[in-house]
Parts: sequence; C-alpha cells; structure tokens
Amino acid sequence: MPFDGLAIKAITRELNSELIDARIDKIYQPERDEIFLSIRQAKAGTVRLVISANPRWARIHISSEKKANPSQPSSFCMLLRKYLEGGKIKEIKQIGMERIVYIRIEALNDFKEWTDKLLICEFMGRHSNIILISPENGLILDANKKYSSDVREVYPGKEYITPPARDKMEPLNDKFQDFTAAMWNQTEDVNIASALFNIYTGLSPYCAREICAAAGLDCSLPVEQCGEYELSQLYNSTRTLITNIDQGIINPVVQYQKNVPLEFTPYQPLTHSPEVVTRDFASMNEACDAYYLQKLSQIRLESMQVNLSRNIKEHLNKAYKKKFLQEGDLSHAQENEKFRVWGELLTSYAHLYKKGDTVAVLNDFYTGEQISLNLDVRYTPIQNAQRFFKTYNKSRGAQKHLEHLMAENQHGIDYLESVLVAVEQADNPAQIEEIIEELEKEGYLKARSARGKNKPERSQPRKFISSDGLEIFVGRNNHQNDRLTLRESDRNDLWLHTKNIPGTHVIISLPPTIKLIDQVPDQTLEEAATLAAFYSKASSSPKVEVDYTFRFNVKKPGGARPGMVIYDNYWTIVVKPNSEILQKLLDYQAD
Repeated sequence: MPFDGLAIKAITRELNSELIDARIDKIYQPERDEIFLSIRQAKAGTVRLVISANPRWARIHISSEKKANPSQPSSFCMLLRKYLEGGKIKEIKQIGMERIVYIRIEALNDFKEWTDKLLICEFMGRHSNIILISPENGLILDANKKYSSDVREVYPGKEYITPPARDKMEPLNDKFQDFTAAMWNQTEDVNIASALFNIYTGLSPYCAREICAAAGLDCSLPVEQCGEYELSQLYNSTRTLITNIDQGIINPVVQYQKNVPLEFTPYQPLTHSPEVVTRDFASMNEACDAYYLQKLSQIRLESMQVNLSRNIKEHLNKAYKKKFLQEGDLSHAQENEKFRVWGELLTSYAHLYKKGDTVAVLNDFYTGEQISLNLDVRYTPIQNAQRFFKTYNKSRGAQKHLEHLMAENQHGIDYLESVLVAVEQADNPAQIEEIIEELEKEGYLKARSARGKNKPERSQPRKFISSDGLEIFVGRNNHQNDRLTLRESDRNDLWLHTKNIPGTHVIISLPPTIKLIDQVPDQTLEEAATLAAFYSKASSSPKVEVDYTFRFNVKKPGGARPGMVIYDNYWTIVVKPNSEILQKLLDYQAD
C-alpha cells in the first residue's frame, strides 16, 4: 500500500486548501494510536480528519467513518483538547518528500492569547507517531508514543528532534548528473525500480515501478545495462509526476481485485493485471478514505471471523467429545438388553432349579443356543430372575435419559455448525456483531456489559433476482433465518435448505398466481437451490441435495434454537454449488 511521499503530497495539498482557517471543534481518540479531529469549515460544514500512527496503517486524510468516542479519554487526548480545541488550522504541509506532516494550529492559551502549536505527524511504519510541540521553544508538550533511543528522546519537556534523515536525495532538488551517478553507484544486478527506490526519498517500491512504466522501461531492467537515455527517461518521468502532483494535476484511483482494494494512488496506474479494476475519485482524500474504510473493515472482519470461529470450534470440540462418550455409554447400556432375556429364560425354567443352585444351564429360545447363568445362592430362581429384570429396567431408564441427552447435544452441534457457516460467510464486521449477540443470548459467549446506546441497523438478507424475474432471499445468520422464514415471507412462498447439512434458509418469493409446485419455474428453482448449497457447509462439495417445500410446511418447535426448524411434505433437488448459474447470480446480485 503506497502511503508514500507522493500520496502524502497529494493529500496535504488538498487539506491545506480545504482546511485553512477551519476551526477544531472536538478531538477524540477512538483507538490507542489514532485520533480524530472534528473540524468545522466556514461554508462546507464539519469534516473529520483522521490521523493514525498505527504501525501498519499510519495515515492522514478526511474520513467519513464514525467511531465511538471512548468514555474515558487518554491523557494524550485530554492534552490535545486542552491546547487545540477551538483553535484554527493555519497550515498543513509536508516536509520535503518525507512522510512527515506539520499541522500549524493557532489557539488561545490560558491567558486568552492567540499562540501557535505544532502537531507533527510522522508516518514511518512502526516508528509512526503524533507529537504536539510548542514552536516557541521547540519543546515537546506530549506524544502519542513516548520512547527513548540513541537518536532522540520523545518525552514531554524534551526538545523535538526530527527523525534521522536517510541517505536519499530529494527528487526535485537533484541534478541529472547526481541522479545518474547515484543510479550507476548501485550494486550489481539491481533493477531500475529498486535503484529508484533506493536513491529517492518519498517513493515506495510500487511508485518506483509505475515511474519505470511511465518512462517506457521494464522495471526489472538492471541499472548496469542502462545508458544516459534510459536514465534521462526515468529522471524526467519522476520530475513530471511530482510536479503534476504539486500543481494539483492528479487522477486519484483505487485498484480492486474481486472487490478487495489493493492500492490507491494519485495517478492512473500503468502496471496491473487484467483482473484488477480501477475506480476514479474526485479527490485524493476520498480515494484514501474509500481504500482504508474497506481495507480495514476487511481486516477487522477476518480477525473477528478467526477469533469467533476459534471460540465456536472450542464449544464444538466439547460437544463432539461429549457425543463420543455418550455413544459409548449408550452402547454399554444397550448391551444390558441381555438381562431382560436372562430374566425371561430363568422365569420360564425356574421349576427346574431351586434355592442354593449356583448355575442354571438354559436353552435360549430366541437363538437356540445354550447359555449358563450364574445364580446367587441366597435367592430362589424367581428372585434371581427378578434381579435380572431390575438391572435391565435400571439400564433401560438410563438409556432413555441418555438418548434425550444425546438428542440435546446433537441439537447443539447442529446449531453451532450453522453458526460457524454464518461466521465464515459474513460480509462485514456488523454481521459478525449480530452473530456474537446471538451467541450471547444462547449462553455460548459471556454477555458484554458495555453496549452502545445506538444499536447498528440490522443487516438484511441477501437478495437475488432469478432468470425468471422472481426474488430470492438468502438469510445471513440464524436470527435472520427465523425472521425471513417465519415473519417476512408469505406462507405460500417456497422454502429451501440443504438436506441434513448446516446452512442458511432460502426463500423464493412467489406471486399469488403460483399455487402448485409444478408451476414454479425450473430455472428459478435450480438457481435458488444453488444458492442454498453455496451458502452452506457443503459449498465446496461437487453435488449437494437441497430440500424444498412451501413455507406453510415449515414449523419451529417450541424451545428450538435460532434457525432450527422442522418441515414435511418436501421435495429434493441435486445441484452443483459452484457453477455458471451461481456466478451469474453473484455477478448480478440485487442491492
């Protein structure tokens, strides 16, 4: 991701133009290494400026994202509020081509005098930081990350020292002779893109490759094979690109691959694979915001999916272990069926034996085999038979109780497996939050005490339009499955679900004219069944059986967990989860 000197140059140019004399209304710190400035402009309203010192996602741009304001602000946030709230932004500038931005703010001090404060934003990977200094004496007032190293100390009261300069040249301040000398001074076999990155500050490896493409050169070309002509092309392309950005001649774009953002740049990229698509934006801030909103949301989603899946699998493993032990106990209980047979045999042949006999040799009239039964000499044959029946009846009661426990445990396994499918197929963090809330209500997760006052809007089922123009709805989680099936669908709609496999509920919204199953269009039925198979645990299977029936045949048993239903009078269709039918539906998914 190239949040390099060029991206910063384009962003700060826009910020300096839009936010000069704008007033800082509020400051809050939603993340440990991220602050938001709520800035009120004279005519354009209020915007949020995000400044992040995250080691991986350090950045600055106007953001449309809304984050909750922590109830307890950090000491750094409180100090920023003290010095900067109510202040006016006077200048936002990049230091050379470095990844350092100075924000000069004029604010009232304790004596109601207008004084300058300098908010320094350093975007340098794991060394990223946000530092507030007093320009009068150059002393640090506070910093987001406080540390001490051999190079500098970042603590309140210490003099601010700029990060050590790297041994690189400024692209617009060098001469062609210095450029060629630096390029030819690279080690052997270094390609021109790597060499460009090595000698110039502010360029990312990605940007260096783009400059090579703009110069009409292969980025893998070794420097040692370049003459003055090739180097002059590189030199001029670099200067042209930076000069255009300086003058506001930019073309902000974000590159996507399968709807996943890959890069954002202030120029039209030249080097990308055919499956990558680009989207243009009106400003660099908008491009940056769109990139980070989706990228960070995807990363947060993946993190939540991993953590929640791990938790669910722990519960599943316990349930699987319980099932294994219960099956062993059931097998042992079923073996005690022999005591009933022994009791019946001994009762039938009791007249042949008397009290005091130790063994009874009997012919089993069920199998025709001869068996020997050990008798307790203290009891009569009939009393021994009653003891066999007593053991059998006790075992039979335990077996019934065990079967009930096994059924309960299996219901829990089925439910957790369906939740796991929903987690794996969630599209955004909000949908994961809905699943977490569901698991809290079911007792699988500990309920969180602190919840926002404004609950996020509930997600809606996935909606598709079939080839015949009928609407197909696909649930995203178990609570939504219940709502979709039992509340939102018509009793005469068609309901689909994978056969004996955890998955989602699918509804085909049928017009009133369709009353019989033969009237449902075959193509629509196949498409809906394909969606049911794809959004299930069997999505990677070559063929999947999908049951379908009219909605009025679907019932929810009392006390059943979310998403768990029973149905009768159904038909079954076999489909391929991954097929051209599915791809066509996904490509034209309705909003």
